[in-house]
Amino acid sequence: MTDQPILELKHISKRFGGLQALDNVDFDLREGETHALVGENGAGKSTLMRILSGVYAEYEGEFRLDGQPVHLNSPANALARGIGMIHQELSVMPELSVAENVFLGRQPLTAFGTIDWRRMNRVAAEELTKLGFPDIDVRRPLEQYPLGIQQVVEVLRVILSGARVLIMDEPTSALSPSEVDHLIGLIAALREQKRSIIYISHFLEEIMRVCDRVTVLRDGRKVATLRRDETNMNHLIALILGREINATLPTAAVRTSEKVMLSVKHLSSDAFRDINLEVGAGEIVGLYGAVGAGHFNVAKALFGMYRIDAGEISLDGDIFPRRFSARYAIKRGVAYATESRRKSLFLDEANYRNITLPHLARIGGIAPRASRELAFAAPAMTRVNVQPNEPKSAVGKLSGGNQQKVAIARWITYPPKIFIVSEPTRGMDVGAKNEVLGILRNFRNDGYAVLVVSSEPETVLAVCDRILVMSRGGIVAEMVNSDAVNKDTLMRLL
Repeated sequence: MTDQPILELKHISKRFGGLQALDNVDFDLREGETHALVGENGAGKSTLMRILSGVYAEYEGEFRLDGQPVHLNSPANALARGIGMIHQELSVMPELSVAENVFLGRQPLTAFGTIDWRRMNRVAAEELTKLGFPDIDVRRPLEQYPLGIQQVVEVLRVILSGARVLIMDEPTSALSPSEVDHLIGLIAALREQKRSIIYISHFLEEIMRVCDRVTVLRDGRKVATLRRDETNMNHLIALILGREINATLPTAAVRTSEKVMLSVKHLSSDAFRDINLEVGAGEIVGLYGAVGAGHFNVAKALFGMYRIDAGEISLDGDIFPRRFSARYAIKRGVAYATESRRKSLFLDEANYRNITLPHLARIGGIAPRASRELAFAAPAMTRVNVQPNEPKSAVGKLSGGNQQKVAIARWITYPPKIFIVSEPTRGMDVGAKNEVLGILRNFRNDGYAVLVVSSEPETVLAVCDRILVMSRGGIVAEMVNSDAVNKDTLMRLL
């Protein structure tokens, strides 16, 4: 690694309307270096990387590559200049072979214009061997390999497309511990090839394993750039949060409700393992973790939307079968508001139709009359204070906070025994967040069990009686929400 930057951003600022996403940020990357970028959600990491990868072409400040000013106006333009991005959601084609994925869109051709399969397989195998993966059969479909190997293949595809700078966005969020080790080995091999890596992750222990330097962003500003030997995990957390942290973790939690409503024992699948939790009537329990911790998959599994390999779910004493559907879960009293509220709603349909959707059979058959649906939906909209309260208006016309209220309202006319809500306040302003959290508190006060699943520490701290922390598919801590619990407590457990 040399001290001369190959890439420099100077005084970068970016505004979205009234939001200052980046404010006078400097960042540089050296040849053969792994430079980590850390910060809370909303700190500006994604915005900075989108400037680097050509997604955002409009910004203030200077971008220099090899000492020369550049202005990238697309990801293709960035890749042509040697900057490639490995996204959290891989863009591989699992049904194609390993070699086909390595050369996706630029397969070598024979003199007759057909794909040169022999050359493609040979080069793919040689390049994987250089990266430390000699045992991969490049002729096999990529879907036969685990996610960690699929990620290696995507990295190689970007490299062979000409990238010498790799931006890795949360690369280990869905990987097992052994796959994380493989990825760290891959990064070491890339450094030997003098590739430069920008590494974005919530997992600070990983950061301390892989990075040469780390830059901390907070509220759109650069706080510090430090060598790895100049910092540690507690120091990084303090820089991320902007205050000194409490070194003492709280004691283990005791359930705050006398009646167990939801009981989960040793629940396991490919995305989580040995999950044990209870939610009592009149209690809000938080399931918190970084992106990729497995907590959202647990929520889906409790609603019959994710495979379960082992374990037991019981609701109010009723044991669920190993395989069950969302329809079965709804009939037993499970409600679920997904983290992707826009995907769970039909944005062009009326508010009342979005509310009645899970209950059409109860209301009066597959196609009940609109008057019955309106009578069902209108009181629910009023109860959660949807504004404007217009049942016949399209839900897509509402603000994000009011769309979330509609997603919640669909469950309250036939109250569930357990209400599972994922990321209930994501993307909302302060007023909308407080309203939604108030609705959840009212559910608890009315005696219902509530499970809040989130990657936002502010959300679980604001509303939960107990908090369970997940990391890499397992629950690593459980605590009563008290004055002793704060954001740094939760972050140190990820």
